[in-house]
Amino acid sequence: MPSPGPFPTLVAGGFSAYIDLVAYEETPYTALVYALSLFGHKTAVDAVRARLRMGESVTLSLPPDTTARLVVPETFVSHTRRAGEVTHATLLRDPRTLTTSDFLVLVREGEDPARRFHRLCDGLVTTPLLPHWALWLWRWAQQHESVRELRGIGCRAWLGRLDETQLEQALTGALQTGILTIPVPTVQGA
Repeated sequence: MPSPGPFPTLVAGGFSAYIDLVAYEETPYTALVYALSLFGHKTAVDAVRARLRMGESVTLSLPPDTTARLVVPETFVSHTRRAGEVTHATLLRDPRTLTTSDFLVLVREGEDPARRFHRLCDGLVTTPLLPHWALWLWRWAQQHESVRELRGIGCRAWLGRLDETQLEQALTGALQTGILTIPVPTVQGA
């Protein structure tokens, strides 16, 4: 069995923090980071996190080293936890900045992207979306290029862009043809 490689890192200003999770998109000039979870010594984690939040570039240490920056730094919120000598920080988009034309579907190993996508869409659109429609919704989004997969370490991630009018038309068609159903509540004692 091959031995696992070293943890990937983010390096900024001589400080290095380990990557627990990162979702990013490669461009010709830089890697755009959409979600990040990192850990290490408090000083290093704080230094890398601060530079990213200020819109600066850092080095993503993967073979080969890549310059990386947050996609829209001013929309990110950061959460930090400390356990002994190890500090863990996450940088994720502020939920208030997410729209139907710009959101992220992020799952860890073993999580269902269809359920996560459903929950996100249900919170972003005005059209009611029943939970048992999640798999249909996910497949529809993939077929209509409403999601685009990003590169990830420690996760899988997709950028989401949803046209609610197109979704409503697809839902109407699926309901009319019986592909999707609306459960009828049962009356107790009848």
